[in-house]
Amino acid sequence: MTPRQTFLCLWNLLLRDARHVLLSDRILVQQASNKSIPQCSFVRTYHQTAPVMFYRRFLDRGKGKVKKKKKEEEDQEIDAKIVEEKLTQLEKVKKPGYKIRIPTYESTTDRYINRIFKKAEEQGEKTEETFNTAIKIYKLNAGLYVRGHIEFGDLALSKLEEYELQYNLEVYKMIFSIFPEGKYLPKSKVDAEFIPFPRQQDAALRVLTKMFDNGVIPDEEFGRMIISRFSQRSKVFTRFQRMLYWMPKFKHMNPWPVPRPPPKDPTQLAVMALKRMSFDLETKITVVNDPRDSCSGKFIASAQSPKQIELLSKHPPSKPIIVEGEHYVYLRKVSQKVFVLKTDREGELPGEEPDYYKAMEEEEDEEMFDFVTPLEEEEQTAIVPKKSVHEQEDGTVYGMCITSDSSKESVQDWIQFLQTNNPALEHIPVLFRIRDADFLLNETLKHEEEE
Repeated sequence: MTPRQTFLCLWNLLLRDARHVLLSDRILVQQASNKSIPQCSFVRTYHQTAPVMFYRRFLDRGKGKVKKKKKEEEDQEIDAKIVEEKLTQLEKVKKPGYKIRIPTYESTTDRYINRIFKKAEEQGEKTEETFNTAIKIYKLNAGLYVRGHIEFGDLALSKLEEYELQYNLEVYKMIFSIFPEGKYLPKSKVDAEFIPFPRQQDAALRVLTKMFDNGVIPDEEFGRMIISRFSQRSKVFTRFQRMLYWMPKFKHMNPWPVPRPPPKDPTQLAVMALKRMSFDLETKITVVNDPRDSCSGKFIASAQSPKQIELLSKHPPSKPIIVEGEHYVYLRKVSQKVFVLKTDREGELPGEEPDYYKAMEEEEDEEMFDFVTPLEEEEQTAIVPKKSVHEQEDGTVYGMCITSDSSKESVQDWIQFLQTNNPALEHIPVLFRIRDADFLLNETLKHEEEE
């Protein structure tokens, strides 16, 4: 057979099969609509050969496109519902009645983020409510992909001190909530080992570092937020576990605890600083206001123990004592300037020879290897009184004070106040060795640089 004859045979066979399929389908439809019509004997069960299957598939091709399009529309409706539910969960409170519109020439991320805080600050003072409003405005304007959340988180962390919210755990949760859920999860254990999304994890670590610097201990809810965003195998969760283990251990170890945040009253800060510097538990701290002007807020906080009063009463009148200062004492990040009343040289008991203790130490060193047997008589030695905590190597401390303005006049008023409990101080010359603490610090730094 020639190729033309072969082609015609196949074509006729295909048309016959197609006619047969259409006729059988038509008869079945008529039987379903009108059951009174008897089954036709000439309709036979035809074996679906390859050409028939191909023809049926060709006819159903249009139906498949319609089904696929319908399925895509259903998926889009489901996605829209999920996004709407997420937004309603994020914003359970009342939404602000305004939206930030950025002009085309101001489309950079930094300008956009800065305007969010400026817009929130226009509505009121810099409080926790204003800070939370700024975060809500960002969430409403960030869109589905939450663009710029790293830059916004860094800006929010830098403004915590400005808003005085660096010790508030709920504010840190609000900042951490801007990271989208489920977007930065690793696909497997191997993927987690290679630290996926390092830039986003570093931004989350900066939030935890800020909490650690301010002594804010995270809770279980914060841990769940980390798991839903970065998983348990991320370095963010590892840092959270270390903070949760170590920070509660060191929270109550300070014997002179300072409240968080520290009090703003300068009198309370002065009393707390003097308590920290006083080794003697019997030290009495007295706060005296300025008698000349009670409305000025000037005060003198003095610390002196009964032992210091006794040592000062035995001080020889011919030997002067010195007022040294300023010395810095820090209560967290708040500094206090302390002045100390002390002797100039290495302290010794009044009325004794200057080298008394030194001679006794030399004798002890010489007799260290001279053993005494039970048959030998022990030599009588003098009873050496034990030094108190106020007698240090650089001098004996007789008292400390903190004044409101740290001026020389206020220190002179403190010396006059001490004379009421220390009458011997009226006959002792007092030298003032007062220098600015900032000046001393700068001189020390210059000296270190020269070396």
